[in-house]
Amino acid sequence: MNMSLHLTEQEVNELCAPLKQRAAQARFIEVVLGIKVTGKRPDGLPLVGRTAVAQKLNNEQTLTPSPKYGFKWSK
Repeated sequence: MNMSLHLTEQEVNELCAPLKQRAAQARFIEVVLGIKVTGKRPDGLPLVGRTAVAQKLNNEQTLTPSPKYGFKWSK
């Protein structure tokens, strides 16, 4: 099975149902779902990373670098 890095048009439409306008779908994905839209296709379809959606919908933690000096417990 050949899976692309970004969601397909059908997947974006299912994720954003009942929204149909591409700008509204992009706002919904970024504001409501909290997933970064990486760009848009020439037809306006928002480009959304497949792994970002999987992490967000499965409540997985993103890998972020730890602070340089860790927690500062004292004042």
